[in-house]
Amino acid sequence: MSRPPDRRSHLVPRTRDGRIAVLLFAILFALTQPPIVHVVANRITPWILGMPFLYAWLLAAYLALIGVLIWAAWRGV
Repeated sequence: MSRPPDRRSHLVPRTRDGRIAVLLFAILFALTQPPIVHVVANRITPWILGMPFLYAWLLAAYLALIGVLIWAAWRGV
């Protein structure tokens, strides 16, 4: 009788790049959530590129998240 194939979870990254992508995404996503945003980035001044600091913070964090997703797709993770 043959053994059934090993079924690994598709939720757990299998490669080093996959683990890096998940870790970076989780850290960057945490930077957009209220506990960190309210403590660190909840201010209007200084203005950066014509935007209040809070908006610039969130824009940078979300662009970095998109960058991680593009990097992971490019690497084939």
